[in-house]
Amino acid sequence: MAVTPRRRVLRFELRSGSADDILGALAELFRAAGLSRDERVHLLGGAFVTEALRPYWVDGVTPIEAHERLRVEDPELAAMIEAIAPMLLGRTEARADGEAAVAWVESLLHRA
Repeated sequence: MAVTPRRRVLRFELRSGSADDILGALAELFRAAGLSRDERVHLLGGAFVTEALRPYWVDGVTPIEAHERLRVEDPELAAMIEAIAPMLLGRTEARADGEAAVAWVESLLHRA
């Protein structure tokens, strides 16, 4: 049985996978994991920010310092990080607030 490019990527044989193969494999992994659209967007946004800052965010460097270093070397990418970060933070805070509200209502129901 021949191993398809997507199967190679899913087996983490990434060196021979094209960008399209890897993107397809990620989509399959997301579907298999049952992630919602919101979860996929958050995951990919977080991965984007992490990958952009990775070369600058080393031992002893704060996230803010890493972002400043990125801004010096690639102002356009730094601007994209600045644009996406509030959306990611807002979604995280909204999810946490929602979970706290549900927990509060459940605690009220258990007392009743």
